Amino acid sequence: MRVLVTGATGFLGSLLIDVLLEAGHETRALVRASSNCDVLEQKGVRVLRASLESGDGLRDALAEVDAVVHCAGGGRAKTRSDFRRNNTRTTGILLAAVLEHAPLVSRFVLVSSLAARGPGRPGEATAPVSEYGRSKLAAEELVLAAADKLPVTILRAPALYGPGDQRMLVLFRAVGAGLGLVPRSSKGASLLHGRDCAQALLAIVQGSHDSGRIYTVSDGSDYSAVQLIRAIALARRRRVFVLPLPGWMLRCAAVLAEAWAFVSGREVLLTRDKVADLIQPFWLCDFAAIEEELGWKPSIAPQAGLQETARWYLIQGWISD
Repeated sequence: MRVLVTGATGFLGSLLIDVLLEAGHETRALVRASSNCDVLEQKGVRVLRASLESGDGLRDALAEVDAVVHCAGGGRAKTRSDFRRNNTRTTGILLAAVLEHAPLVSRFVLVSSLAARGPGRPGEATAPVSEYGRSKLAAEELVLAAADKLPVTILRAPALYGPGDQRMLVLFRAVGAGLGLVPRSSKGASLLHGRDCAQALLAIVQGSHDSGRIYTVSDGSDYSAVQLIRAIALARRRRVFVLPLPGWMLRCAAVLAEAWAFVSGREVLLTRDKVADLIQPFWLCDFAAIEEELGWKPSIAPQAGLQETARWYLIQGWISD
């Protein structure tokens, strides 16, 4: 198949590129004009530069494509409009281009987030609690509205990690410093190694299933924030003091972080929107549906994955031994 991947220079997108190539698919990467694509080109990937904000270049990028996997999107934004632009509007522009210029595409896959469903356990009907989650849900609604015109699938991913990821780096560094600050309210969250998530996307691209399916994936773990910090400490062979913090303290810290970001012009990880997700007791999902219908199941145990990630961070010089 000829598969077009957006967000191909990002963590999940780059892993998906590797998985698609290993499976023998002709892989194309849709990237921004400013993206450094040396690694992709060395792998033999066809690089196509286009804009998901204006739609410029999408017609040519979609020529003779069999499947589209939309990995691009962002959880870092300063305002509600930023989230909508990064996650919702870009999805709508790409989807409209596919419907207009590539109506014979056999599968359009949107990589979404568990944040779009909202906090809770498997099977619970909840709603997003953050602007990020609401922007992802709005993107899902656009895709599902086209389910009768185009075969579409949505994959809701939990927290992803692994070599190449930087979002969990702050936790690995905190363990190195011997102190883990975590939300007191956290009781359980699903995780997934990035490579396993890429394999799930491959199963969706290659598999046969009804248009409009929404799948969730996880590695079967249900770590609380305290348990995750201790698992990282075990992976790093470090001792760590874990300090659970109340939600109000995290919200105050986020306000201070946002104020510093405003003054310095730099991005921060801890925002009030992020805290809205962090303080929820449960972020759990299962993989029963995708296992039953497409035969996918996780292959990387969380402790092994965390150890692999720690080794990679060490090689990069991002943490010390």
